[in-house]
Amino acid sequence: MQSEQFERIHAFWTRRPQLTQGELGEFYQRVIAALTPCRPREAASLGDSLADLRHQFFIEKVLHSDSDAAPHHVGALFLYFKRFIIDQLRKQRDDEDADAQEGCELRAPDAYAEPLRDYQLTPQQVRVAADGFITTLPQDLILLLRHCGCGGMPVKELAEQIASAHYHGGKLGLVHRQKGDSLSAGRQIVEPAHRSTLLGNWVLTLLKLRVGDALTARDMQAAQIVLDILCVAALSLHLDPASTHPSTDERPPA
Repeated sequence: MQSEQFERIHAFWTRRPQLTQGELGEFYQRVIAALTPCRPREAASLGDSLADLRHQFFIEKVLHSDSDAAPHHVGALFLYFKRFIIDQLRKQRDDEDADAQEGCELRAPDAYAEPLRDYQLTPQQVRVAADGFITTLPQDLILLLRHCGCGGMPVKELAEQIASAHYHGGKLGLVHRQKGDSLSAGRQIVEPAHRSTLLGNWVLTLLKLRVGDALTARDMQAAQIVLDILCVAALSLHLDPASTHPSTDERPPA
């Protein structure tokens, strides 16, 4: 887009509250047209089409924005749009974390206390152990645990953020609760294929179970409780989102 054409967008932007209906329509069309070549790769992780995201961007960040800052060239507009996409992605992941945490919230203490008593553990002791275990993990594995292990997000969604995400997910020992089966994750984590993973080894050690033991339904229930408490601990962490905003020197994709 030539600079003189973008000057029209800039002029509309700076006097948004005073635009006539006709000017508003022209402003919208010009912004949408200017954004058409911009295709941030992060948008692929959102469910909406780029056309819908451009419309949403115009409504939320252009028309109803409280900021007086107006872009002076199309590259700055691309950067605004890319930041909007990344913010939307972060909100989506925060919502998934909240949903997962709601599903992993500790039940009444007695509901966990009795099954753990057979292993000489209390829910409070498991929480302390969970906090300690999380501190031993690098941030990439914590992200995988939070978003994929507890939040149910597919590992591929973090492939761009975490190098070799599937390999690290296997090393960690990610398991997922299956719908309608409250003990599914606990049963998976103590299966032979998972016992040597970081999560599997930690759960077995905490419950004082040996790798070669034949495990009972009671053991699987206890393993599920441990995983539930671990998820609450992981989702309670406040991590700085990685790469939430691109550098202002970044050249937006054309």
